[in-house]
Amino acid sequence: MIEGQPPRCERMTGLRAGQLAELVGRVREIVGTEWEAPAVGRPHMLPLFAAVVAVLFGLRHNLPDDVVSEVFGCSQATITRYHDVLHPILRWVTRPEVDQQYQRAQREGVLVDGFVAPVGERDGYDGLFSGKKHVSGQNVQVVADLDGRVADVGDPVPGARHDAAAFDLSGIAHRWAAHYAPDGSRHARRRRLPGHRRDHAGQEATQR
Repeated sequence: MIEGQPPRCERMTGLRAGQLAELVGRVREIVGTEWEAPAVGRPHMLPLFAAVVAVLFGLRHNLPDDVVSEVFGCSQATITRYHDVLHPILRWVTRPEVDQQYQRAQREGVLVDGFVAPVGERDGYDGLFSGKKHVSGQNVQVVADLDGRVADVGDPVPGARHDAAAFDLSGIAHRWAAHYAPDGSRHARRRRLPGHRRDHAGQEATQR
């Protein structure tokens, strides 16, 4: 598993072989050759390719570090360290694609929905229990294009919040105010937020 490229990378990361190779190349431009041959100290347990796959694997499938470490034949501490080092780099090098996807979705139709991410009861946090889902967690609002690609994710809010309220509190409502609305009437392009209308000239006006 740690020699060369791990098998089934597409299933593990969601990326085709060419996409994964390009992504690792972008990371390599930042970390340089010191990943395998540091000037001081020992080289990393996993080569850069396998380390990137391990981080993507854990993120894509929401796996704890000890599970990923078993798959890649290293310690949990190693996987945790790779997340700390590589996750910010991965976010940085994929920012152009994120921005392109966001801008494309702003021009086209989107789907807006929310889900409760279970987190259990937490001391000092009120409103986590969702009566609708019958579970304690955080309400997460997501905007995706009509092909199912995620365009935006809001900040989590307590799970007891209704989707309409969570849509506003999560920050998505502000970012998409000129484009879409959270009501379920139409999951199609140019849906408007409540509180906005179009006048007879076709220009958007805000209700008072």
